[in-house]
Amino acid sequence: MQIGSTVVSHKNSNHRQLIQLKGSLSWCYQQCAQLIATTALPYFWLGDCPNKITSTLYTQILGLETSLLIINAYHHFDANQFAASEGTLRGGGTLLLICPNEVDHKDRFYTYIEKQLKQCSFLTLKQSDEKQSHQLAPISLTQASSHQPLNLEQQKLAVAAIVKTVTGHRRRPLVLTADRGRGKSAALGIATKQLVASGINNILVCAPSKAASATFFKHAGQSAQVSFIAPDLLLSTKPACALLIIDEAATLPIAMLEAITLHYPRLVFATTLQGYEGSGHGFALRFQKRLKEIAPQSRTLHLSQPIRWDKEDPLEHFTLRHLCLTESRNAKPSYNPQQKVLLHVISATQLVADPILLNELFSLLVIAHYQTKPSDLEKLLNDNHLSILVLKQNNQILSIALINHEGAIDAQLAEQIYQGERRLKGHLVAQSLTFHCANKQAATHKYARIQRIATHPEIQKQGLGKIFLTKITAWATENQFDHLCASFGATAQLLAFWQNKGFQTLRIGSRKDKSSGTHSFIVNLPLSEQGKSLHQLLVQQFQMQLPMQITRHLQFIDAMLILSLLKERPNKYYQHPVLTSYCSGNLPYAFAEVALIEVILTSDLSLLAKNQQKLTIQKILQNRSWADICRNNEYSGKKQAQQTLRTSIQELLTSTQ
Repeated sequence: MQIGSTVVSHKNSNHRQLIQLKGSLSWCYQQCAQLIATTALPYFWLGDCPNKITSTLYTQILGLETSLLIINAYHHFDANQFAASEGTLRGGGTLLLICPNEVDHKDRFYTYIEKQLKQCSFLTLKQSDEKQSHQLAPISLTQASSHQPLNLEQQKLAVAAIVKTVTGHRRRPLVLTADRGRGKSAALGIATKQLVASGINNILVCAPSKAASATFFKHAGQSAQVSFIAPDLLLSTKPACALLIIDEAATLPIAMLEAITLHYPRLVFATTLQGYEGSGHGFALRFQKRLKEIAPQSRTLHLSQPIRWDKEDPLEHFTLRHLCLTESRNAKPSYNPQQKVLLHVISATQLVADPILLNELFSLLVIAHYQTKPSDLEKLLNDNHLSILVLKQNNQILSIALINHEGAIDAQLAEQIYQGERRLKGHLVAQSLTFHCANKQAATHKYARIQRIATHPEIQKQGLGKIFLTKITAWATENQFDHLCASFGATAQLLAFWQNKGFQTLRIGSRKDKSSGTHSFIVNLPLSEQGKSLHQLLVQQFQMQLPMQITRHLQFIDAMLILSLLKERPNKYYQHPVLTSYCSGNLPYAFAEVALIEVILTSDLSLLAKNQQKLTIQKILQNRSWADICRNNEYSGKKQAQQTLRTSIQELLTSTQ
């Protein structure tokens, strides 16, 4: 690379570099346009661009390669765009970052990014004189003089391990982990192509979306023997296959991964640990531990060698380190139950001034939640309606919570939301309770919505969640919020966590999340007197609608999640003559159905065995067919399932007398 009379060379010809262009926007455009015109390098331009230049969306170039990447960050630094697109830049390539001369100090995130860029060894080219805006600086870029051969040793090992999953012993699932750019998806595709060529039929690949598996199919090729299946469809139909590949497995709930493991004898779980898609660290910490319990012969393989650039790449280091996508370098915290823990409120200004603290906090979010993305770092620093709360002991951060401030909407705007005429950015719970629950007053209340709450995995299951929520509740009450609430993709275990802290369900989303296969729940804890009145009204409304919802859009939701929901209903003794007749075997199921629904809705189902709980919920409340129940619960046939149901109802009636 040559700039003026100064030659700038990469320390490693297969490393990638970044150059900041700082000046007027027209000057920056001229520099880039001249480079494009005078070099034969392939390029991608992201963001606003001058005439005669084609701009591309970063989502359209994933999986592609280029030697020159131009990102227009003059008005806004898009963290997701930057983190995703820099992976398209091959070894020896250059990223031109168009920046303003001075970043607006109100944009705390961009201020932070500028500070981090200055600390790196990247080159900055500035416009020397505003009046000479048309005088171009003589820049020339050339590709690396020699293309180093790809280091594919680890990828070859991965391909062999994937093939062995099919050709070797059953019940030995493979867990393939990698950082971004290590050829994980390519290895999955190459191995699949080899298996099909050897005569293996019916291979399924499951990923958050078909688009997310594009690299896999690029290397696997198009074959009738290889099919994509969405996560929710996989679990509901459980189709037979010779091999099931779960790509980006960290995006699926642990309970779903367990169910898949128990059902399929030949499995490959693959996930990215560090990258723009989100984090797989939680998957590595939680699921792999559980996998060893249910599949002791499972195998693991980690890909660490980059494919298209060399190790210690400065651009990759900047992305992972300064967009906080790596684990904190601090020692893992320890917790002493005998010592006090303290709640601290941390400001975004503090975090900008203390990048080490920022990295520690964001790293905790990354390892605790798979959907944490680079854009969340921007929200953390720039959202003025967000409070950052941490739980500390001996100056160690044990837990973190992000609290959104919602509601307090004036009556006129609340009326428009109620009518479906307006939709405000943010205010997720306040708007949902106003529109979906048809309550005009809901939007006028103040909500503290817990957007994220995380305890370091090394010190979980020691009661810190309960302690933290108690302190958050006190903080929210002190700050005069009417409600403390949360919205999340529900599993039975997660719902139980909130219920144990006194939260109740107010709403369930009608559609499943496509990637996780879960329904979104809104749970709430009222704090003020007016909050308690509204909460009670919405609880009654929800409980009245729940039985009908269970037979409709919740018909195939996990029965154990329904069981958790029923715990929020009061129990009462219920008896009816038709139940006695049904249990004795005289009365057919159809004639006792109304009484059976009532007894299930009002009884304590924990008195039954787990398989009985599941059966009574699936048949009586969810109205699932006998064939579906037999298929998913391993009954020999309808007769056995019917007899088990009669026995279950008899036990329930006897235990409540």
